[in-house]
Amino acid sequence: MKFAWCVCGLVVAVVAAGCAPVPSPAPRPGGAPALRVQVAQQGHAIRSVALEDYVRASIISEYAPAAGDPRIVGRMLEVQAVIARTYALANRGRHAAQGFDLCSTTHCQLYEPSRLKTSRWAPAAAEAVRRTAGAVLWHDGAPVTAMFHADCGGHTSTSVSAWGGTPRAYLKAARDDGHRDTPHARWTYTVPADAMAGALNADPRTRVGSRVNAIKVTARDASGRAATVTIQGRVERILKGEELRAVLAKRFGPRAVRSTLFEIRRDGNAFVFDGRGFGHGVGLCQAGALARIQAGATPADVLRRYYPGTTLRAAAY
Repeated sequence: MKFAWCVCGLVVAVVAAGCAPVPSPAPRPGGAPALRVQVAQQGHAIRSVALEDYVRASIISEYAPAAGDPRIVGRMLEVQAVIARTYALANRGRHAAQGFDLCSTTHCQLYEPSRLKTSRWAPAAAEAVRRTAGAVLWHDGAPVTAMFHADCGGHTSTSVSAWGGTPRAYLKAARDDGHRDTPHARWTYTVPADAMAGALNADPRTRVGSRVNAIKVTARDASGRAATVTIQGRVERILKGEELRAVLAKRFGPRAVRSTLFEIRRDGNAFVFDGRGFGHGVGLCQAGALARIQAGATPADVLRRYYPGTTLRAAAY
């Protein structure tokens, strides 16, 4: 196996720039592992998919702009290929109890194999996978939990702030000071009070009774996201901001309350969310990464920025 990238720590350069290619580890019989993927597009059938084929389809499921400079899109797809491969290996067996490795939804990574035939970026995805073949981000002797999202709104967050659990040294909260003035989106979403009550009462975590009097952010994390939210109704509920977002996304869709980087206010008989960004804010920010690449950053620069302290190396299958 040879990389079109070569790997010296996390500094990745073209071979001609003077960095020797990383030699292939001795391959196991059959080479890279196959993944058992439950494919929503195919009636939730479980398919055996070669790792690099999985990466090709996943990266244009997770990142496929309507238009763009092919060179810029290609570099973004290289970044996404390393992330997709790393995530797949780190999370192989996540759904073992259900008889497969990975699902094809945002619970794992999007995987829509039809895009290999329909997407204008399918050839670019194949090239990105070829150029990064076998490249994986490592930390402490294992593939990293390579979280990513669409838009951090100007500041990334830690996995602990979003979901709790064990801290990951490479998933830091940091200002996303990219090279463009406004790479991050702002949004507003309004929910009538009765619709809010219906959405909240549909989930036991947020069930408050027949009315919702107030929703308040009572704690924020280092990124400014709503870490804790208090809902006041006939019953008072205190929960994580990401839990509230998940409940509202289930009722109103993922483009309603797009992140927990929001302010919330009561306006007459409605609740109004004013926010920034799209997604959980942990790991790589696609909007920020794109701005950096447009300004001349390499894929290696981007990976180093969003996963500090990790090493890019060949996967030992």
